[in-house]
Amino acid sequence: MTEGPSTPSVLDTTVLSNFAYIDQLWVVAGIADICTVPVVQSELHNGVESHPYLRSALDVLDETIPVVSISDRVANREATIGTQLDSGEAQAFAVADTRDGRLLTDDGDARSVARAHGVTVVGSVGVLLAAIDAGRISEATADEWLSTWIDEIGYYVPYRTIAAYR
Repeated sequence: MTEGPSTPSVLDTTVLSNFAYIDQLWVVAGIADICTVPVVQSELHNGVESHPYLRSALDVLDETIPVVSISDRVANREATIGTQLDSGEAQAFAVADTRDGRLLTDDGDARSVARAHGVTVVGSVGVLLAAIDAGRISEATADEWLSTWIDEIGYYVPYRTIAAYR
């Protein structure tokens, strides 16, 4: 584990899981100041048996996506928000909040809590949009990936095409 970036982009399990499912973790690994937290690492580890594709997410942690150490300040913030979120989202939120970072999640409750506390939130669709804008993927590729999430893993979003989010 590492201290991580000073203003991190903190991944929770949902975004990591989506990109692991389509075997495209390089997209999230390329986000500036990306990291995740120990509880998310544990959630991925616990989910590998029923969702083998999560193994690839575990494989990129530490080497490509740092798992940050949890300071007392983060642990205290996590404890105050822990009744509102599950443990992975609470810990990821706490790191983003205490370090002036942003939270990368698709979880509705985590998104609401983060916004209520002034923490920037980005979901899987936002990651796709940023990758298109950076020239890393095409809009057609993003549409394919979004369709795969919707059709195969039950990802819920209001629109089926990236163009609808612009």
